[in-house]
Amino acid sequence: MILPEGLKQSFWQELKAYEEERKVPYITSVEEIGFERGIHQGRQEGRQEGQRSLILLLLEQRLGSLPIAIHDRLAQLSLPQLETLAIALLHFSTLAELEAWLENLQT
Repeated sequence: MILPEGLKQSFWQELKAYEEERKVPYITSVEEIGFERGIHQGRQEGRQEGQRSLILLLLEQRLGSLPIAIHDRLAQLSLPQLETLAIALLHFSTLAELEAWLENLQT
C-alpha cells in the first residue's frame, strides 16, 4: 500500500515513537522489513547466478569452449531469459546456433 506523503511521514513518526516507548530491542520494524527484503533479493541473485553457471557449464559441455563475447552476453540475460536458454540449449549442436539464438533474443 502506498500512502500519501503526509500520511507516510506521520506513520513513520508514530511507529518510531511506539518502538522507542516500548524499548524495542536492537532492530526496528523498518530495519526488519529492509533486512527481509535484502535476504529475498540476495536469494534471487544467488539463484540467477547459480542458473547462469549451470547453463554455461552445459553449453561448454555441448559446444566446447565459448568465446568471451558469449560469456559477456550470458552475463546480461535476465532470469526468464536464462530459463528459456536452459531449454533451447538442448537443441544446439554448434556455436553458430547459440549465437543465432542470442541474436534472435534481442529482436
